[in-house]
Amino acid sequence: MVCLILGFGSLILSKITLDLVITPIETMMDKVKRISENPLKAAAEEENEQLALEEQELAEGGARKKKELLETEMLQQTLVKIGGLLALGFGEAGSQIIAKNMSGDNDINPMLPGQKIISIFGFCDIRNFTDATEVL
Repeated sequence: MVCLILGFGSLILSKITLDLVITPIETMMDKVKRISENPLKAAAEEENEQLALEEQELAEGGARKKKELLETEMLQQTLVKIGGLLALGFGEAGSQIIAKNMSGDNDINPMLPGQKIISIFGFCDIRNFTDATEVL
């Protein structure tokens, strides 16, 4: 009887450990790997996945319920946000430099040479915009 209880307990403990610790950590490692390879593509994929989840929740039964997140889920969301900020802050040219820096021998080289790109910048000045927004 004791052997059965210990065996059953170890199976349950291993399943809980797999579900709550190992699988989320593997998911986070996968996300970090995708971000390191191409931050722009990873940010777009994560946004598409989030939209698909929201559409699925709406189709299943209406309003989204607020539930308490586990620490691993919060870490995953933080990684996604950091990847999105990297892609947004550094843009296309910077994301290639980030990908080069993060791949390789785990050593960051801040003096990595950049590259020239051709781009167009636009500037728009709306007359009396500040005054109009203050009134509104």
